[in-house]
Amino acid sequence: MNCNDDPGSEGKEAQMGPAPMAIEREVFWADTCREMTQMQHASPEVVELYRHHGCRFCAPGRLQVEHVLHALDAAAPGWEKQHPELFYQTLELNFPELVRHR
Repeated sequence: MNCNDDPGSEGKEAQMGPAPMAIEREVFWADTCREMTQMQHASPEVVELYRHHGCRFCAPGRLQVEHVLHALDAAAPGWEKQHPELFYQTLELNFPELVRHR
């Protein structure tokens, strides 16, 4: 996958779309994998996660983020606060094509 492609809009049009809070959460996690100039909401937390973990990845699409969040929420409630690195580990395991090869 080319990191210059913008998969962030992938799957945005659904018949019964996700709730706005779910979309904000998906954008947050996708942003942590985007170059800083591509981030939609560059908060200090997003930038920190990008620098420590997300810089290793091409930006995932909405459906990829949704898949990871659903899996983590089911397996480890509270993971976002206690172990945010699990997002990147799960992303790499499920979507190895998103890992940047420099």
